[in-house]
Amino acid sequence: MSTTLVLSNKEMVGLASMRECIAAIENAYLELGQGDAKELPRRRIYQPREAPPDHYYWFNEMAGIVPGVRSMGLRVNSATVNVTTKRGNPRLGFPGAFSALVFLFDTETTELIAVLQDYFINPIRVAATSAIVTKRLAPAGAKTMGLFGTGTQALLQAKCNLAVSDIEEIHLYSTRPERRQAVAEKMTQQLGVRTVAVDHPREAVEDCQIVTTATSSNDAVFDGAWLQPGTHVNTMIGSDSFLPRRETDDETVFKSDLIVVNSKDSITLDKQPELHPHLESGKLSWDDIHDIGELMVGKAGVGRTDDSQITYHNNNVGMGIQFAAMGRLLYEKAREKGVGTELDSSLFMQYDEDLREIRDTAFLLEPE
Repeated sequence: MSTTLVLSNKEMVGLASMRECIAAIENAYLELGQGDAKELPRRRIYQPREAPPDHYYWFNEMAGIVPGVRSMGLRVNSATVNVTTKRGNPRLGFPGAFSALVFLFDTETTELIAVLQDYFINPIRVAATSAIVTKRLAPAGAKTMGLFGTGTQALLQAKCNLAVSDIEEIHLYSTRPERRQAVAEKMTQQLGVRTVAVDHPREAVEDCQIVTTATSSNDAVFDGAWLQPGTHVNTMIGSDSFLPRRETDDETVFKSDLIVVNSKDSITLDKQPELHPHLESGKLSWDDIHDIGELMVGKAGVGRTDDSQITYHNNNVGMGIQFAAMGRLLYEKAREKGVGTELDSSLFMQYDEDLREIRDTAFLLEPE
């Protein structure tokens, strides 16, 4: 009997190393650039609720195939959302419990091989995606990283970027002094790299060869005029038109010699505020923007050509191939270690004999 493996967030902790997760994401984008992996753009539905006011039913989905690991990943979220304000900053809130799952299919057998909760996977796949771009676009010999944010994503961005670079020092900025000092000390201890809490956002930009934003901001967190030649910038927010958000200003966009995004399609579909208005106005053309797949396969003109260039990665959207790749990695590790709950996979499959039985018993006309 074949089985479908169900994995909770807690069961996935410790199954794979960060380097293995980065490698899985790297291979997924390489296959995308080669034209082998396939992706459906992220879609979201916001349905107003009658009560309470200003609450919405929210459905979020993304799907992608990574054939090299025979994996199709479908990530879905079913939740209640509202727009809340935290420290004066509008943000999407998720009141109450919600469903957040990754359905993993084997592309050869078509079976549903696993159902995984998505919370553990979600922040790692974002940080790993930034890391594979940093690996290719950061200037040679980069030693200092400026980091905005002190949450889970900021910590993972530091960890993943350290895995692909020779960073020796991190300049950490957030709007709360006590929080950034505490997190800087924690990062120094846990990551083994000197992390300094800085008092002004400028100190996390100037003299930093890599600048990474990992915040919940709706507005630019630094002035692009502070960027120095050779800097590589990573941003994190995958905005949509329901609640437009950005972390970088127009100066950063226009000062950049190379712009790379996860998905060009999502810029238009979600009317993302960092790039979409400039494409609409003609200040940017589509030739100015490239996706990670092009970077991975070494497409002509997509890559750093000298250490004075400013490069900009807009980590602009979640993608199904990320969940297909990481999901498969965690599934295989769980199988090896005997982790998870097994269900009879026939519960999720339709077989010829079953269909014939339904046809012959449920759809035949009753005799007159």
